[in-house]
Amino acid sequence: MIIGVVVLISAYIFRRSELLYVGTLLIGLPVVALLTLRFRRRLLGVSRHFDPAFAEAGWPVTVKVVVRNLGSTRSGEAMWRDVWPWAPFGPAPTRLRALPRRIGVTGMASTTVSYSLKPPRRGVFDIGPFVVEVSDPFRVAWGEVTLGSTQKLVVTPRVVDLPITRLSIAAQDGSDRAQRRLHGGAGGDLTTREYRHGDPLRRVHWKASARHGELMVRREEQRSHAQARIVLDTRRGGYRDAVSPSDDEPESDSFEWSVAFTASLRFHLQRIGFTVEIVETGYPQIVQSDQHQQFLGSLAELELVDGLQQRVFLSLPPAVGRSLGSVFAIVADAEPRTVDSLIGQRAQFGTAVAFVVDPHNDLVLGSLRDAGWLCVIVKTTDDLAEVWRTAAELREAHSADS
Repeated sequence: MIIGVVVLISAYIFRRSELLYVGTLLIGLPVVALLTLRFRRRLLGVSRHFDPAFAEAGWPVTVKVVVRNLGSTRSGEAMWRDVWPWAPFGPAPTRLRALPRRIGVTGMASTTVSYSLKPPRRGVFDIGPFVVEVSDPFRVAWGEVTLGSTQKLVVTPRVVDLPITRLSIAAQDGSDRAQRRLHGGAGGDLTTREYRHGDPLRRVHWKASARHGELMVRREEQRSHAQARIVLDTRRGGYRDAVSPSDDEPESDSFEWSVAFTASLRFHLQRIGFTVEIVETGYPQIVQSDQHQQFLGSLAELELVDGLQQRVFLSLPPAVGRSLGSVFAIVADAEPRTVDSLIGQRAQFGTAVAFVVDPHNDLVLGSLRDAGWLCVIVKTTDDLAEVWRTAAELREAHSADS
């Protein structure tokens, strides 16, 4: 436009009509192009699909975006990009092909574009909006149009398969024996059931088999669901590395490791036959559900909390004369009240293991060890499976010394 103004001025100075026409064209063309961009309707619909639907921190997710032409005219070619909240904040701009006009009510033309992103951490993030770079037919003026709305991407903590170790077997056996003592009663009260394929012959109850005319096994020796409790410290005061969170960085690296280990440990214990209860030191946020997506979805939104500690955790009823099975505590620099509660619960469980993440001193470790907890010191860079294997080795060594 500046050149057009100069040409118009020159036309009057030199009294040249052809310069007048050129200057008018140079000024008018950008104005027309801008008006075209401003008032041209672009009826495009956008929808996204994530694969997998629940992402896992640090692993790639494929995003498929379906773009539909909702208008009665053909859409032109354009460049598109999507938006996400962490660097580099979106994929590189890519060509979006022209879409034919809509025919009738249902005859909408569409195209699908896709890209891959890798969430840096767990959480629930807004993906979008979809941005299209448009221009006038002569490509004189350019602009950007945002289409559709944002969609939530649920990013769960990293879950790994923990190895089967003697810690798992020993803890489960101990709980089974406690349950057999509770439900089995005296030898004359033993209950039986019919033999099933795969039952070991050592479980056959020969007297009952003779009485029924078919093989019967002792029901009380069938492996029952052992009990296990996972105590996760969710109090902000228990993590000295807690800072203000961002979309790129978590609030606390120690807490992120704790959440990932909690998820992996819960799935591992359920897989080998435990009935698992998760107890938070702060107010409850985790969904206690056998539906994996519901459970992992609640872990994606799990946050460190302030305020009063959860009363259920502080005042769990004692179990006099019997064991509740196994307890696994996942803490960092836990607050004194949290440590006192863990110490008070130790006697209720046959096996008690505390995973202490990046402790800044020996106060937590010393107190829990004196109370009979087996403590495993963890770094946030440690592999989850190796930590579980180390815990099993420490328990085996502790048992040998005892």
